[in-house]
This record gives sequence, structure tokens and C-alpha cells, in this order.
Amino acid sequence: MRAILIAACLTACTNMAMAVETAIMHKPQKGHMAPKGPKVPALEKLSCRTGPNDHQARLIVEVVKGRPMEFAFYSRLGTRVCSVHGRRGDSFSNWEDAADGKTAVKLYQGNAELEYKPGYLKLVFADVHRMHYCGMDGDLNGVVEVIAKKPDCGVEGVFDVADTN
Repeated sequence: MRAILIAACLTACTNMAMAVETAIMHKPQKGHMAPKGPKVPALEKLSCRTGPNDHQARLIVEVVKGRPMEFAFYSRLGTRVCSVHGRRGDSFSNWEDAADGKTAVKLYQGNAELEYKPGYLKLVFADVHRMHYCGMDGDLNGVVEVIAKKPDCGVEGVFDVADTN
């Protein structure tokens, strides 16, 4: 019985030694590692402002661990002012993350899509009813882009107002 116990212990020790030796032999060398992508910060706040006071757009976004958590969009075109805000978990929006890094937001009336990469966020509005958010007729369709360390927003279509006459 004692001989069997000693043989089992020696076999176990031999197997462990072979596993360690195999792990050391197949350890990747420095310089042969796969390149890492940009590190996602724990908390990132992005903001931008474009245009003079009577023709401007602003966007503020808060991202936690790579997930957009809140955004606030403001635009002004003369006397026309528009403000759209969404926060995860609020009662006015429904947030859904996709596998491709995009976040779909169902607003009270309309949709928004946020595409985040470290230092960059693109907000796309689709059929957001201006009456609810801006107090005027028509829909808000457009794109706002914010880049870290760049004060100006990239805007496209957010100032377009359909003529209802």
C-alpha cells in the first residue's frame, strides 16, 4: 500500500513539473505579443461647443468603463432653442448596448445612437420630434461628433428645420 501511495505522489509531482516546463517553454517572448488597443478610461467626460451664441450646438457626454451613461445636447438657432438629455436608468429613455460598441437610445419621442471609442463619441439623432424637446414643428435628424481635447463639435443636419408652410 505504501509503495502505491509513493508512486502516486511521484507521478503527480512529475506531471506538475512537466506542466510548468511546458508553460515556460511556450511563454510568448517580448515583442511577439499582440498589439493592445487604446485603453478605456474608467471615467471620461467629453464636451464640445460650436458656433456663436445665436447659432450654436453643444454636447456633453459621460462615459463609464467604455459605456456611455449620459448625454446632453443643446442647440440654438436664433430664437429656436432645443435641448435633448438622456441618462441610463431614467424614466424618459431606454438604453441598449450592441456588440459593435454602439448604444441605441429610445427617447420619449425618437431615437439616438451613440458610438464611442476612447476620446471620441458620435451621436446620431433619428426622427426626434422637435415639439417635445424644442417646442417647434419638425423632426431632429443629424449628427454631432465630439473629440477629446478639441473644443469644437462636428455637426451635420442638427440645424436643418423643415419648412412646414
